[in-house]
Formats: sequence, C-alpha cells, structure tokens
Amino acid sequence: MEPTADLLAAAQPEGFDRLLRGAVDVHVHGQPDLSAGLPNRGADLAVARLAHAYGMAGWVLKSHLWATTDRARAVREAMTGTGFEVYGSITLNPPAGGLEPGVVELAAAHGARVVFLPTWGAAADAARGGYISTLLGRVAPSFPEYAARTAVSLCDPDGALSGRTRAVIDACRALDLALATGHASVEESRAVAAYCAEVGQRLLITHPLHYTTDPAELREFTDMGAYLEFCNAPLVHPDGHLSVRDVHEALAGVGSERAILTTDVFSRWVPPEPECLRMFLEQLAYLGWTAGQLATMVSTNPRAFLGEPA
Repeated sequence: MEPTADLLAAAQPEGFDRLLRGAVDVHVHGQPDLSAGLPNRGADLAVARLAHAYGMAGWVLKSHLWATTDRARAVREAMTGTGFEVYGSITLNPPAGGLEPGVVELAAAHGARVVFLPTWGAAADAARGGYISTLLGRVAPSFPEYAARTAVSLCDPDGALSGRTRAVIDACRALDLALATGHASVEESRAVAAYCAEVGQRLLITHPLHYTTDPAELREFTDMGAYLEFCNAPLVHPDGHLSVRDVHEALAGVGSERAILTTDVFSRWVPPEPECLRMFLEQLAYLGWTAGQLATMVSTNPRAFLGEPA
C-alpha cells in the first residue's frame, strides 16, 4: 500500500514546510504529460494532496500536448474544502491548435487561466533540437517530420512580432488570462514583452536561463513589466548545465520583485513536485535569500501573474 500524503508529510521534521506555506507553482506537469510510457512521480490528485499537506496553496497544471482544463477541474473538485486551487492551462503547440486566438478563446471558455506560447512547437526550439522534441520523437516515429512542418515563429522575418502573435496576446488581454512565453527565443521574448507592456498584458518569461544569463537582458524584461521564471527542473536533470548558484546569481542581478520560482519537473529521477519546490527554496535560503523574499517569489508574484489577490 502506498503511503498517504498525510503520512509522507508527517514523516518530515517539524517546520519542514516553513517556506512552502501559501506557495503557488505556476508550472506543474501532470501525469501523464508527454506519454503514459514516460511516467513522473505520481498521479495528479495524489501529488496535489501531497502539495496541500506540504502547505502549498495551489498550482497551474501544464501539458506540452493538450489543454489541462478538464484535468484541473477534476483535481480541484476532488480537493473541495481544502482551499487548494488548481488552474488549467493550454500550450499553443500544434496538437492543441497552435498560435490561434480562437483556440485561446475556446480554452478560456473551458476554464483555462494560463496560456503558454509554443514550446516544442516553436521554430526557435526546433532549431536548437529541444529536449521535449527529443522525448516526443521516441514516442511517435513521425514526430520529427511533423514538428519541422508545423513549427511556429512568433516574429516575422524582419524581427517584428507577427500579426498572429499579437492577436493571441490581444485575446489573452481581453479574457484576463495570464501569458507565458513557452520556448521562444530571446529576441521573440523581447518582442512579446514589448507588446505586452504596450497593451497591459501579464507576462511570464519562461525559464530565461536556458537562453541567456546576461543580467542586462534579464533586467530588460523586468523593466517592461514581465515576470521571470526560475525553475527547478534543469537543476536536477542529469544533463542539466545549470546549478542553484546560477539561479542565485541571476536573482541577485534582477531582485525578487519580478521573479517567480517554479518546478517544471516531470521525470522519474526526481521527488514529487512539492518536495522539489521545498528543496529549491531551502537551497536558496541557504544561499542567503530571506523567507520574505522567497514568499514574494513563490506566493505573491505567482498570484499577481494569475490575476489573483495576494
């Protein structure tokens, strides 16, 4: 028999959850994500119950392939009475409909709160041979041809934001949805951030350290009002090139006021999501970040990004 979330939490030392109380993770991959044959460390409801036992207040359920609105609703209803919130999302990769404002509108009508721009479906990600594409290629033999044929650029050849991208952002703004950049390039992300600043759209620059560690470039995004995501997944990956000290140095360059800490984990070799987030926060606390600064990055800022009260 598997231990319950309460038993797992109780097995921890007193105060283990001190930094997670009220946390909202805006980048949680459910089970399954890429494939039922590539399982992570627990089913959606079981991990949500564990997160609640760890003191967390909620998360955004994300998928690289499909809208998560139905799954989020099912978990939320099963958690009724706990106060734990589960938000659905859509990632505008080809299987979900791609870079289309109509898809955003339909997702919103189904309860989505967050829209992710293309991840493996982004031309920028395809050009660099993204990790997710590699995994999906093992699942679907025809995937490489499909991904190459359907890859999406957010900008026109002259570098200007495409009309389709602007239409998607306009749809998010009209529906009061939160927007994240997916696996866009630095140049594309800069163009998206500039337009979002112009129209007043809430924006998260998704794991920017994959693409730049230049403090000046990072501050350029925050100066335009965007949030910066720093996630735990690349810090625990066997092939990862980043460490928690890289995150620490980046945060030192931009401050905690526009930063959001997430997990983005979905592999068998890591603990369940709430434990990954706990480890991440404890490591940053060890490096000198205060409980107040961490709460800003894991509770206050995620809620502001989602359009929720603090």
